[in-house]
Amino acid sequence: MLPGQGGNVIRKIRKATDEEWDRMVYSVGSAIYFQTREWFDIWAEHAGFKSDTKLILFDSGKSVLLPLASITLKGLVKCYFTAPKGMGGFVSADELDSEEKRELFEVLKKMKMLYCAANPYDPLTNEFDGFNDEDFTQVLDLGAGFDALFKKWTWGHYSRTRKALREGLTAEEAATENDWKAYFELYQDTLARWGEKATNTYTWDLFATMYRKKSPGIRLWLARHQGQIISGALCFYHNRHVAYWHSATAQQFFKKLNATHVLQYAIIKDACEKRFLLYDFLPSSGIEGVIDFKSGFSPQRKPVHIYMSSLMKLSDTMRKRLRNSMVYKFLMKGTGF
Repeated sequence: MLPGQGGNVIRKIRKATDEEWDRMVYSVGSAIYFQTREWFDIWAEHAGFKSDTKLILFDSGKSVLLPLASITLKGLVKCYFTAPKGMGGFVSADELDSEEKRELFEVLKKMKMLYCAANPYDPLTNEFDGFNDEDFTQVLDLGAGFDALFKKWTWGHYSRTRKALREGLTAEEAATENDWKAYFELYQDTLARWGEKATNTYTWDLFATMYRKKSPGIRLWLARHQGQIISGALCFYHNRHVAYWHSATAQQFFKKLNATHVLQYAIIKDACEKRFLLYDFLPSSGIEGVIDFKSGFSPQRKPVHIYMSSLMKLSDTMRKRLRNSMVYKFLMKGTGF
């Protein structure tokens, strides 16, 4: 449970208003899309997550936002996430002293069922001393411009991209609901290819919810060959950060035509032209083939620190063992977990 009052230096912890939430995540440059209210609203509509985002007020007048979502699985267990299916943590424009940080981090430690994959660009969250696991993301610094980045791609990626462009493959943003439905069909094809190795399974409702947002922060990119949609990538945009979150390719074209290379070419080029600073490939669930593909664009690795409370860690261990069982699929149906 989260405390309602703080300790010696925390004056108060209360639910953040929508206005406070929006103001913090749009004014603090290190905040990313997964910490926005829009992302939490998507998961509320899709899977029944509830926002429990907190504003933590200090005696010094400083304030810290903690975007927080919870879900009660079949009415039995209430679990907290600093970002559903993304990276999160604290958001603050203030510099905290050591005592303020100590009390702030105690807020996380007091939560019985909590999962936090820390936003790697937020120095405050990454000073937390309780992390018990680690992953990594792969990131491109876009500051040098697209031409300089393109030249650093491995020869295989560079040549495949050039070949695909010569063969007439194009990439553009999805414009209609039918475009999104075509992408979902590609995703179904991708799931069939992955089988039980798929780390997540999402329903059409999730993509329909995103489409209905008509948000500048949500952009679905599609690759076409002779007018046919053969591959796609879903990206999220916030502040100066672009996150490559989801992709799918038709099985018959998966090892042909290099559509995924053309997609990355178009997305990264567009991000550079729009003066975004970071292109984040996001963690790859330890899948070596995915990691190798991303590595071909010459990104830097950046650690993603993970904290799971003791009960959440136990729950995660059980989840990994049971995730293909009928009971697990029933309990987690529709959540994407």
